[in-house]
Amino acid sequence: MPQDLQARLVELKQEYRLGEERLGQLVRHEAELRETLLRISGAVQVLEELTGPDGEKKGEGGSDDAPKDAGPVRAGPGS
Repeated sequence: MPQDLQARLVELKQEYRLGEERLGQLVRHEAELRETLLRISGAVQVLEELTGPDGEKKGEGGSDDAPKDAGPVRAGPGS
């Protein structure tokens, strides 16, 4: 094989190896990014469940704790 073809073959093999390494890095990065997006999505879902459609907090003394027509709280017998 002529010398210039042999040199080109060596170059191409090196480029191929570098390309495979870079592709592996990108695949790993994609997996990490997907995991991050999954965690963010879960956090968004939890926060959406904890907040009402108008952004008010539900539970723990929020506006959704008592029924709308509950009226005042009265002490029962023995209080």
